[in-house]
Amino acid sequence: MKPKLLLLIALMLISTVANAQSINIRFNNYFYGWQRIDSLSGTASAKTTHLRGYQNYLIEVNGGNWSFNTLAQTEEDVINKVGRGFAYRFYNLYVKGSNLFGILDVKLGRQNIFAGTGKGTLDGMNLKVKAGKNKEYQFSLYGGALAPLTYEIDKYPKIKNNYHFGAMFSFYGVKDLIASVSYSNKKRTPEAYTTFRVDSLYNLVERTITFDEPAEQLAGIDLNYTYMLKHNLYAKAYFDIKMKKLYRAEANVRVQLNKELRGFVEYIYREPHFSYNSIFWVFNYNKNQEVSGGLDYTLKSGINIYGRAGLVLYEKPENSNYNTKTNSLKLQFGFSHSSYGLNFTRYMGYSGESDGVSAYFQRDIYKDKVSVSSSVNYSNYKLGDYKVDKVSAFSGQLGITYRPIKQFSVDVQGQFLFNRIYKSDTRFLAGFSYWLFKKL
Repeated sequence: MKPKLLLLIALMLISTVANAQSINIRFNNYFYGWQRIDSLSGTASAKTTHLRGYQNYLIEVNGGNWSFNTLAQTEEDVINKVGRGFAYRFYNLYVKGSNLFGILDVKLGRQNIFAGTGKGTLDGMNLKVKAGKNKEYQFSLYGGALAPLTYEIDKYPKIKNNYHFGAMFSFYGVKDLIASVSYSNKKRTPEAYTTFRVDSLYNLVERTITFDEPAEQLAGIDLNYTYMLKHNLYAKAYFDIKMKKLYRAEANVRVQLNKELRGFVEYIYREPHFSYNSIFWVFNYNKNQEVSGGLDYTLKSGINIYGRAGLVLYEKPENSNYNTKTNSLKLQFGFSHSSYGLNFTRYMGYSGESDGVSAYFQRDIYKDKVSVSSSVNYSNYKLGDYKVDKVSAFSGQLGITYRPIKQFSVDVQGQFLFNRIYKSDTRFLAGFSYWLFKKL
């Protein structure tokens, strides 16, 4: 984030705090421990013990039409340093003005963008204008520098090589209908680096590798319609303007058949969408289409029984040696409840062959103060055609939560994993959470 932008946010924060009407704070502090074999020791039995701490901070200060919002994380190595030993991330850090002049919302700072084809985290400004008698016409315009991949506030390249801007228009003028069109223009240029290359005379010389890629331009449309508060239709289509291709389309219909029974049908078209200069462009890739459907039924006891089946159709790449189209089948069924559940999933066909079972259980065991939770996962899968026998993986966790007051809780959790790589992998997690909300 640029110094001028930080200064502006700081000034607006001071004004917001000075006129604060409410404050909301959430703080989590957890420690995660594990052991691993020290490969540098030369002894297979030599192990190192690691303990790493994680802190999450959510702060919201509201004052009239203005608010300050941040979501941050710090982490540090307590025992045996790994990498830098300390890191921080700011996922959100912005000042927001709501319903200014009765028509305008504004955000300034680091923020997550969810605007149709425009998705990501940027450091900049987001404006939303709401017009019409019932504010049925809404226009959003955003722009700024892309946040670093580490979510730190540092190491910004030039804005011409690292930016994201776009717009979205939404219409709410028809009852139960939301329709929007969006446009996104994004560019993130990889950093230049030096390496050695062979020249025309086969001499080894040092070269600086630079990148000059075009900006990614996307356009899309989203539709969402609800009928009688029971049935729903959702559809979207996203188009890459620069590559001149439709890279994602989706339509699904959900129907309330009666009070207990619901059904859905879904269609998805996907074409892998890679950033320019991505290493993934050197690989063959498949377009695919997926058709799926399912039912779920809720018993009087609150248990929800569900089942779904999906067929994925893969398209042959242009430079592939495959002479036939292939497909894959996915089956899933089980039941769920607020306290327990069981799920079974099976894949068959081109995408691989696997079976998976997962279950969870959670229960309050003492007056909303002490609760336990657990889960187990088992999978049995095949590692391609070259491996005839299937292999298995088994994992699970068991935890307990103590909540002496609603605002404070202590958590302890144990985790384990067994698979073809780790004969035994056990870890633990311990920490506390605190929440404060106060009107001033």
